[in-house]
Amino acid sequence: MGVLRTRLRRYSAVMVLGVAVLGCAWWWSAGSTPAHVTPRTSAAGLSSCPHAVRGLGLIAFVAAGHLDLVDLARCRLSVRRAPGASQVRFSPDGRWLAYGGLAYGQLATGRSFGPVVVPVRGGAARSPLGAGVLAWTWGRSGAVLYGITSDGSLVSATPGGPRRVIAAHVATIGYGYYGEPLELSPNGQQVIVDRSACAPSTGGELDTVNVHTGAVTMVVRKSGEFFTIAGWSSDGRWLLFWVANQCSGSLDADGWPLDAAPAAGGAPVQVVPHMLLYDDFLSWCGSDLIAAAGPDRQTNQDGRLVSVAPPGWHARTIERAGGLSWVSPSCAPSGRRVVAAAGPNSAVARFGIEHRSIWLLRARSGARVRRLSVPPAADLSDEAPRFSRDGRWVMFVRSRVLAGPGSSDRSEDTLELARASGVGSATALVAFTSEDFSYYDHFDWPQEIDWYQPR
Repeated sequence: MGVLRTRLRRYSAVMVLGVAVLGCAWWWSAGSTPAHVTPRTSAAGLSSCPHAVRGLGLIAFVAAGHLDLVDLARCRLSVRRAPGASQVRFSPDGRWLAYGGLAYGQLATGRSFGPVVVPVRGGAARSPLGAGVLAWTWGRSGAVLYGITSDGSLVSATPGGPRRVIAAHVATIGYGYYGEPLELSPNGQQVIVDRSACAPSTGGELDTVNVHTGAVTMVVRKSGEFFTIAGWSSDGRWLLFWVANQCSGSLDADGWPLDAAPAAGGAPVQVVPHMLLYDDFLSWCGSDLIAAAGPDRQTNQDGRLVSVAPPGWHARTIERAGGLSWVSPSCAPSGRRVVAAAGPNSAVARFGIEHRSIWLLRARSGARVRRLSVPPAADLSDEAPRFSRDGRWVMFVRSRVLAGPGSSDRSEDTLELARASGVGSATALVAFTSEDFSYYDHFDWPQEIDWYQPR
C-alpha cells in the first residue's frame, strides 16, 4: 500500500509527464547484471554474498527500468525487464513475485498496470486479475491475489486464475492523489475498502468486505471528511485511517490526523494529531503502534517517534526531535526493539542529502541501544530499515540522490545488511540505480523492495 498515491503526488508536484511503453517482452535473465553504479560488482551480479547471510531468503527490488531478484541461498542475481514497475511483493508461500506500476502517460487518472505475476524460479508472466486493476495485495497465506478494478469491484484470483468477482462496486477510485482503496485484515478474512469521495454530501466512508461471501459492512462514515486507509491494528480489531477535511493533493502532502475506528463499528478515535501519509511511518510492536510524526512534509525537520495503543489511544513521545529528525520506524518480530532512520534536524537545500543513519531503540521507552550504520559521505543517506524474520539482521538502503540537470530524479543505491547486535560492519549486497529521488526527503523503498524469508 502507498506506492500509487506517493508516485502520483511526486509526479504531480514536479509536473512530470511522460509515456511508458509497456511491452509484452517480460523475462528473467538469470545471472544478468543491471546498470550498477560502482565497478565492484561480481560476475554473478552481487557485490558480496558472505556465508552468514545465505539463509536470509530472497530480496526483490525495483531498479531503473528493471526488477531485480537476489537469491541469497544461491548467491545469484536475476534481472527482469519491467519499465514503469513501482511495486513488488512476494506471495506468502515464496513461490511467486507480483509487481505493478503506473502507466506514466495517464497520471491524471491514476491508471496502473498489474499486478504482473511471475514464478520466482522462472517461467512465463501472467496477469490473473486482468486489466484495469488499480490496487492489489496478496492474501495472508498461499498465493491468492485481491484487487480493486477501475469500477470499484473487489476481485480475487490465484496465479493460475480464473478471476472471481467478490463484490461489485464497493470502492471509490480516484480520491485526490490517494488511490489505493483496500487493505486485507490480519486473519485474511476481510478487506477494508475506501468509499471516500470528494463531495461534501458523500464524504468519507470505510467498509469491510468478507472475502468468502462478499458481504459488505459499513464501519465508519462522515460527511465533510475524506479518508485514506492506513491499515488494521495488529489484532484486527481496529481500522486506521488518515482524515482530511479538504480534497487537496498539496494539503495531503503536508499530512493529516490519524484516526482509528472499531472494526465492528463505533465512533472513531484520534490516534496521532498530525503525521504524513506514508505507510512506512507506522509499525506495530506487538499491541503498540510506533509512528513517525512531524509538522509537515519536510521529513528532515522535527520528526519524532510516538507510541500509542488501543483501546485508549493515548499518544506519548518516545524519541523527541532534538538534534535528530526521526523517520521510518520498523519493529522487531519480538516487539521489544525498533529500528528507525534519523538524520540532522535541519532544512536542506535540495532533496536527497538527509545523511541519515540507522538506529536500534527500545520499543517501549525509545532509549537508544546502538547506532547500526554511519554513511561514509555527506551526500549518502541510510533509509528504510527492516528486521529479518529472526530479528538478528537489519536490511537498509544506502542512497545518493544525483544532482544536476537531467539527473535529479534518480539515485545511486546499495542494499545493505547489518547485524542487529552491532557486531562487524554492514554487508553491501548489490549496487543499482533507481528512479527514486527522495520526495521531500522521503524514499519509496518500502514499496520498491520486498524480502521473503523461509520460516
